[in-house]
Amino acid sequence: MSQENMLEIRHLSKAFGKHVVLRDIDFNVKPGDVTCIIGASGSGKSTLLRCINLLETPTSGQVLYHGVDIADRKVNAASYRSKVGMVFQNFNLFNNMTVLNNCMVGQVKVLKKDKETARKNAMMYLEKVGMAPYINAKPRQLSGGQKQRVAIARALAMEPEMLLFDEPTSALDPQMVGEVLTVMRTLAKEGLTMIIVTHEMAFARDVSSHVVFMANGVIEEEGEPEQIFGAPKNQLTREFLSRFMQG
Repeated sequence: MSQENMLEIRHLSKAFGKHVVLRDIDFNVKPGDVTCIIGASGSGKSTLLRCINLLETPTSGQVLYHGVDIADRKVNAASYRSKVGMVFQNFNLFNNMTVLNNCMVGQVKVLKKDKETARKNAMMYLEKVGMAPYINAKPRQLSGGQKQRVAIARALAMEPEMLLFDEPTSALDPQMVGEVLTVMRTLAKEGLTMIIVTHEMAFARDVSSHVVFMANGVIEEEGEPEQIFGAPKNQLTREFLSRFMQG
């Protein structure tokens, strides 16, 4: 285990019955990396993220977080998830709670913070994503872009060491995509370690430090954005990007 890697994925595979979704996946994440995972729908990107977050149990292989294999059943999943946050495609907010309570509940229940501390912290992150004026609103009163910004604030309020994003803009109308990507660009500039599954190619090209291209459950190519977008070596990468760049 190299000291500098926060996360190491080693020979990770995942099958649902006979259907193999991920095959022998290997990659590393260093502190401050923004890793964008790209590829066609059905290539295994979201399943990989769910394995990293223990929402799915890998069939084989290791997910090493600071050298500890979190796929080991002895590892406390809740405590790990408080350090590695997740922002989902469809927000997953608690619909019966206000925006503020959505951002406080995890801090109080999981991190055992007192309500006052949790409130201050929640306010700080809601301010950061531009949602402080909406603290008393319920999710149903918000647009998709606003919900996703609250979901990001909620994840940040847990003060994670790493944040996973599963296609955070794919459920949004085009005009709302920008407001969420702007928040994510800011987080990247501030040095937050992020793994982002995304269809937003311009964002991946401009913001990531590392790009992983997946097809059919394997990593076909990975490297710096300049190389992947500027001079992809793999035929499948080239075909995928030419489709996207035209579209």
